[in-house]
Amino acid sequence: METLRVGGVPEHFNMPWQLLLQSPKLTKKGIKASWQDFKSGTGAMIKALNENEIDIAMLLTEGAVKGIDNGGRYKIVSFYVDSPLIWGIHIPATAPYQNMEEVKGKTYAISNYGSGSHLMSFVDAQIRGWRTEDLKFNTVSTLEGARKAFRENQAEVFYWEKFTTKKYVDSGEFRRIAECPTPYACFVICVTEKALKDKEKAVYATIKEVFKAGKKLYKNPDRIAIIADHYQLKEKDVEDWLSATKWTTKFNLDKKSLKKAIKTLASLNLIQPDLKYKRLIWKK
Repeated sequence: METLRVGGVPEHFNMPWQLLLQSPKLTKKGIKASWQDFKSGTGAMIKALNENEIDIAMLLTEGAVKGIDNGGRYKIVSFYVDSPLIWGIHIPATAPYQNMEEVKGKTYAISNYGSGSHLMSFVDAQIRGWRTEDLKFNTVSTLEGARKAFRENQAEVFYWEKFTTKKYVDSGEFRRIAECPTPYACFVICVTEKALKDKEKAVYATIKEVFKAGKKLYKNPDRIAIIADHYQLKEKDVEDWLSATKWTTKFNLDKKSLKKAIKTLASLNLIQPDLKYKRLIWKK
């Protein structure tokens, strides 16, 4: 039995993995796969990949690219989600700011340096024509850490996936002041170079099965209820999210989308300007 350790954020994007791991499909192929939630996001998963604590991870595209540029010991084997991620830009509900211009110069709560909450603040600032050198950060690790930072006046802005944080917007704890979609497909599947060398057949068989699980889920008439129940979301929110979300259904190393991520990060001086597409990917 080949063993694989998989990691991802505990969010609705990863419902196909949960369904796959609940099924006997991998066991029948001689694969024993386990799942680990990473509440701290992409930065924490990159660390786990580099330290050989997990074999496979669903990383935000921008974080995956920056991690490889920093010497990460993993490769992108495919996109996982072919659509953008909508980042909600949040402030404490009691904050006096009414628009993004009033947020300029405030402190951003981020999960980790190199995570999406960190990198997307640069992307959004560039779009708005702000000096990215002026951005200030406070590392809070998790969504719960951001809530605490808001309560204790240690941060004033927080970027996180729109629907994950919506319950705090609805409850009056957060206020979503703006949104920022990623300018490229948002999630990639990354695998350690060690696992690709030692367990390549099992890795590719597992990923192929998760693509099938996503495709099957999207066709399931009960998909909204299944996702809402598992992740404790409102069904209307899941419906809205699904209408703009497209899981990858076959191996896809779209050069255009990855080059867009490289170009975006390089223009912000977040990666080396000469990073090549070929360095990011693993080809069988």
